[in-house]
Amino acid sequence: MVINNQKRAYLVDSSIYIFRGWHGYSDEIVDINGSPSNAVYGFTEFLHQLIELEQPEYIACAFDARQTNSYRREIFPEYKGNRPEQPAELKNQFKPCRDFCRAAGIADYSSNRFEADDIIGTLAARLRNEGYAITILSADKDLAQLIRPGDIWWDFARDKIMHYRDVEKSFGVPPELIADLLALTGDKVDNIPGIPGVGYKMGSNLLKKFPSIEDILDNIDNISKMKFRGSGRIQQLIEQHKDILPRNKLLTTIITNADFKGPKDSLRWHGINEPALLDMFDLLNAAPSRRNRWLSLQPV
Repeated sequence: MVINNQKRAYLVDSSIYIFRGWHGYSDEIVDINGSPSNAVYGFTEFLHQLIELEQPEYIACAFDARQTNSYRREIFPEYKGNRPEQPAELKNQFKPCRDFCRAAGIADYSSNRFEADDIIGTLAARLRNEGYAITILSADKDLAQLIRPGDIWWDFARDKIMHYRDVEKSFGVPPELIADLLALTGDKVDNIPGIPGVGYKMGSNLLKKFPSIEDILDNIDNISKMKFRGSGRIQQLIEQHKDILPRNKLLTTIITNADFKGPKDSLRWHGINEPALLDMFDLLNAAPSRRNRWLSLQPV
């Protein structure tokens, strides 16, 4: 996965892999207290595979904490308002996942104001300024807006990879314009309404002509002059709904200067804390083979 000798940091969108564990492994997997631990099992198996395969020198996991002071809900109270409450059996497994990261020597971060995306965006910006290339591990394509030349977006479970130039092939716009594209199209997953009738293809056509939300707003009267069928109708729809676009862009733009909790020192992986990890495995009622696989891992 490393494409040159540049230092590379691996930034993990943890929730994706916790959810995969929850959905992919039997709820008969329980800890020593009889509580479900299938999400923890899936998440930690993913981390082991990643470390064994890539031998990362620098790695961090970003977690979505409870958003008690949500930056985006201050802008739009209905943000993610369509999502059902997580079952307690899943919610209770997030803390053991974070505890496992610490025992495994992996830096972990969270915030009650900013999302894991923003934590990854902020870490990526900081690390890039220090000369690192970035690999983002996630199945969320929205995070592709953070990719710059030399970086990688990697859906680990599906082994799908996007480099900088691949992003435009997938979205129709380069990474720098993904937030603008999502502001136009909306995002049903996050309950962000877009401009009616504007999907990725139409949005990318508009952004090729007017390469930002601000530029589109400055040129609404010129949209009908574009050479595509229905341009007049699209102009009318954008005129009718233009007030949502600045707000939407605030919602869809990943923050790169967020404050959050986590270790302040280097993301260098120094290896596991064996006593702490063994305590975690006792709690998780882990099989000897699972313990041995982790104990055999060594930093580069």
